Amino acid sequence: MGNALREASGLGPREPDVPGGETFTETGADLPRSAFADAPGHVTGIFVPEVDDPDLLAQGSRGAGVVLDVGVSARATAQRAPQAGGGTLQIRERGDAVRLPITREALESLPGLKDWIVEVDLQHDLPVSQGLGMSAAGSLAACLAVSELLGLPPRSAVEAAHRAEVRLHGGLGGVVSILGGGVEVRRRAGLPPHGVVERTPMVQGFFLGTLDRPVPSPPLLSNPEFLLRVRRAGERWLSELGPPPIRWEALLSVFEVFTDELGLAPLPLREAMLKLRQEGCRCAQTMLGNTLLAWAPDEDAEERLIRTFRQAKLTLRRVHVGREGARSRPGPGHAEVRASERL
Repeated sequence: MGNALREASGLGPREPDVPGGETFTETGADLPRSAFADAPGHVTGIFVPEVDDPDLLAQGSRGAGVVLDVGVSARATAQRAPQAGGGTLQIRERGDAVRLPITREALESLPGLKDWIVEVDLQHDLPVSQGLGMSAAGSLAACLAVSELLGLPPRSAVEAAHRAEVRLHGGLGGVVSILGGGVEVRRRAGLPPHGVVERTPMVQGFFLGTLDRPVPSPPLLSNPEFLLRVRRAGERWLSELGPPPIRWEALLSVFEVFTDELGLAPLPLREAMLKLRQEGCRCAQTMLGNTLLAWAPDEDAEERLIRTFRQAKLTLRRVHVGREGARSRPGPGHAEVRASERL
């Protein structure tokens, strides 16, 4: 296992942070440099909030979800500011300035950022605030790309993204979930070594159907009454998932009962879910969004699934279980760095 992987996982002694300037020692150091990173989306089907620990790195959730084969790509450029503390940060989505408070807080917490002129351009493959893990993926991809430029270890990026997501109530475990691929079950909350994640690699396609009505997570995840309600439902059903390997239909069965007990889906999603289940499909709501995760056992059922989604005016997407977690792509002459725990 490489030292960079040990840093991202918390399994080994941490390398000292390298001052940002030491990455730019070759000729042309005053010119902007670029780095790239990718982070997959993720759907949570069941979770149990764990937010009482004073250490944000130990907060998050127990639960289970599926890493997706699409997500967020980030391109970052950095140039040393003319004077210490004179740095700036710009965040764009496909070239247009955007307000992404979780991503901004995560980036601004990176050591030494204030001494650099940094621009980050993100490309989200899926809609934000729809239970598809875009806030976690966006902040982690951005932090990995910028950390590469500033000479920071991957662990710095992972911690920054996790802290921002938890503190601003964007999610409770989205970052740790996408440090690897497959179907994941979070047995203990938080980043490793606090948290424990079990993964089952899987080749599996399924569908996402999204209602054009975003569900911002912060109002829900900052509500103690809502968290208690989720905890009761999650505690009741999470124990149904045994040790890996997790079976696909067993996972969807747990997602379904959690969806039904929590009862968050608006009427159009409830009607679509009921119809799909009556037609032999498995279907549950992604947490927390107006999106359905649906799977058909055969081609005939798949045709009915697609027809039902279209009749309900849901945006239809076919996706697959992702094989990989977040990773940086620093460019020619440098090795790819994965932000994954040891599985």
